[in-house]
Amino acid sequence: MANRSAPPGFEEMKAGIHIRPLDKGSHIPLYLQLTAQLTDMIHKGELKANYRLPSERELSEMLNVSRITTRLALQELLEIGLVYREQGRGTFVAEPRMRGVQGFASFTEDMRNRGLVPGSRILHQELVGVDENLAQTLHMHPGEQALHLVRLRLADQRPVAIQSAYLPSLMFPELENENLEDRSLFEVLRQKYYVYPAWTEAAVEASSATPEQARLLETKTGEPVLIVRGLTFTESFDVVESVRTVYPGKSLGVYIGRQRLDNVRIR
Repeated sequence: MANRSAPPGFEEMKAGIHIRPLDKGSHIPLYLQLTAQLTDMIHKGELKANYRLPSERELSEMLNVSRITTRLALQELLEIGLVYREQGRGTFVAEPRMRGVQGFASFTEDMRNRGLVPGSRILHQELVGVDENLAQTLHMHPGEQALHLVRLRLADQRPVAIQSAYLPSLMFPELENENLEDRSLFEVLRQKYYVYPAWTEAAVEASSATPEQARLLETKTGEPVLIVRGLTFTESFDVVESVRTVYPGKSLGVYIGRQRLDNVRIR
C-alpha cells in the first residue's frame, strides 16, 4: 500500500528512477554525487528526453538528504543544459543537443576508434594571464595564469581541426613545459596529474574560414567551418579546460535529434 503522506505519483516515480544512496562519508559533496549520477543516467539514455525528474522534496525524501542538496544538484543540471524547467510543472530532461560529433571527448581516442592515426602539431603553448570572462569560465581569479595550448589536429597526417584550449595552471603546474606533440592531452592529465576528465558540454556555431584557418586546414578562405566551443569537467565538476575547435564544414556532421514542437519557442 502506498504511503498516504507521499506526494501523488511518488511510488510510481520511485519505481521508475533508481538512484544509488549517496556516500555521506565521501570527500565529494553530496550534491555533486547526485549531479554525477543523474548526468550519467541522462547520457546513458536511462532518463529520456522530456522525462520529469523528481522534485527537490521528492529527491530529498528518496535519498534522506536535505533539500539544499537536491536543489543544488538540479541547479547544476540546469546550468550545464541537461534539464529545463517549466513553471508549475517541474524539471524535465532536455532534448539531446547533438550526437556523434567528433571532438566532444578525447580527440586522440576518437581518431583511434575510427581506425585513423591521430597526431598534433603545436602552434602555441605558453602561460597567459586570464581576463575576467575567461576567469569566470575556468573558475579562476582574473590575472591568474592558464596554459594556452593551440594545436593543429591531424588524422593520418592530414589536418582536420584547429584546437585552442585554456587550462588552469594551478591545476596543471609545469604543463607548459610538457612535450604534447602527437600525445593525448587527456592521457597526460590522467597519468601526470591524476586528473580524470569525465564530463563535457559544448555548443556549435557556423562560420567562414579566415585566411589563417584556411591555410592550416588546407581549404579556401571563406569556406564554411564549424566552431565547437566546449568545457570539460572532472567527475566532481571542476573545470579542466575551455576549448575552441574549428573544423572544415565538410568534415563534421551534427545530429540535432527529434524535437517536440511544443517545446519550441519562437523569438
